[in-house]
Amino acid sequence: MTVLLGLVLKSLVIAGITLLLLRLTRGRSAAERSLIAHLGLAGLVILPLATLLLPSMPLPVPEFVQSRLEAPATDSAALPSTTLPARQVAALSTTMPVATAADAGPWFTLPEGWERFAYALPVLALLLLTAVALLRLVRLRAGAEVLVDPVWLSALAHAQRRMGMKSGTALLVSDALPSPISWGLARPTILLSADALAATDEAEAIIAHELAHVSALDWAKLMLARVATAIHWFNPLAWRLAREAHQLREEAADDAVLAANIDAPDYAQLLVRVARHEARGLLLGAHGVAPGKGSLKRRVGRVLDATLPRGRAQGSWVAGFGAGMLVMAAPLAALTVGATERHAETRTTVAESASLGAGTTDTPATPARARPVAAVHAADPAAPAPAATPASPQDRRADREDHQNRELDAIIGAKAVGVTPDYIEGLRRAAPQLGISLDTATGARALGVTPEYVQAMMATGLRIRSFDDIMGARAVGVDPRYVRSINAAGFRGDLDDYIALAGMGVTSDDVRRLKRAGMPVGVDSLALIKHGGRRGPDPDPSPDPDPND
Repeated sequence: MTVLLGLVLKSLVIAGITLLLLRLTRGRSAAERSLIAHLGLAGLVILPLATLLLPSMPLPVPEFVQSRLEAPATDSAALPSTTLPARQVAALSTTMPVATAADAGPWFTLPEGWERFAYALPVLALLLLTAVALLRLVRLRAGAEVLVDPVWLSALAHAQRRMGMKSGTALLVSDALPSPISWGLARPTILLSADALAATDEAEAIIAHELAHVSALDWAKLMLARVATAIHWFNPLAWRLAREAHQLREEAADDAVLAANIDAPDYAQLLVRVARHEARGLLLGAHGVAPGKGSLKRRVGRVLDATLPRGRAQGSWVAGFGAGMLVMAAPLAALTVGATERHAETRTTVAESASLGAGTTDTPATPARARPVAAVHAADPAAPAPAATPASPQDRRADREDHQNRELDAIIGAKAVGVTPDYIEGLRRAAPQLGISLDTATGARALGVTPEYVQAMMATGLRIRSFDDIMGARAVGVDPRYVRSINAAGFRGDLDDYIALAGMGVTSDDVRRLKRAGMPVGVDSLALIKHGGRRGPDPDPSPDPDPND
């Protein structure tokens, strides 16, 4: 258990520092922030191996901490109910075996007994799940057909030339998946769906996105994240870092597409449409155009924001953060925290006698080294049997530290964006039926969500299930005036529909234009007329009203 506790604490430090750096660098490009996230994941993967290979570097700790680490059996919560007098405990101390720090072994050793299986089984299960996903990709590639369409081949050649790629990329098509995906390193593969094959006017955007993943070696980064979360399955910050790294890979690919002179509204429309058919199971082992609807709101907002930096990570940035991660991870991996043999040899049973013989008038026990309570019971069969305890002191301390780390991370993030108790109370009063956490309030504050905005959105009558829906609407500019203008023009839908329309730049004039054409009004048809409206004359020359009016 001490091995896992040490691994948890160290991985929490690495993941926590990486997440904090991502918060502090929110003004940098997605490619630069993606580099930070993946250096953190690499540190998590290297941590167990470095712990075994690097020389031990003990950390001096205060005496009261030493006592807690050396003799957890003295914790009153872990001791059985007994009436052994202190004199009897002292007598037993001269005959029972001594348990020293040397007997317990070093702080970092391989788990023994059930603890080894309790740790290893989830690791093997997660790695097996990834292996199954990769086997599915192999089967998909074997059953796919080589694409010979000149439009798509031309788009592939142009995108490779713009990105400076010389290695060949296999371009295949399959009916077994709903959306395009890509994977591989030495011989990367782009697999198109039948639906995507028909969208020849979006060929350049789709190919550019997938080649952006290929050129950035994102498939290797995806595998790195899977291995990191498998090794540190018990660390919630590791899972959070892996999700953020996935999001940043997609955002960096989006920036690369926009750098290739792809129209931002067109590309946002592509993301919205592809996300409706995204297959999350396949994305376990490959990258797609949109990883899911959860990240769509954030990505559409970034694509349509022309003020964001979209540059690549420079060599100095890579070298600086790489060296910084090495300087941080190496000493942390070698660090050991625990009792020294000198302290263990001088331990006495005074604390144990006081705990076991409370309320007696016997003389204090003779000094001796610490022994497990089970040994005392074995020496005196007449004593009451020790009661089973639900958790050891180390487990409780690990849980408390884990909880404290999560709370600290949430507080730091909230403070960084200016969340106050009055702000949280205002959100709660505006939508009392929606639960709100500190992390949710932090995200809402970062997007500029105000209690007044929440109250106005709740008054629209739309079905709002959580603050995530409100934040998604705010990210693309949906407000009550926009909803009323679209409704007055003849379209009514749910909140996700208005978010999709706003992300594509659809206005009330687009809805009226579609109705005058005699076409059914829907999200897909509005996307079509918006797409065509930029390529031909507008039948209604009147300017689009401001959605906020």
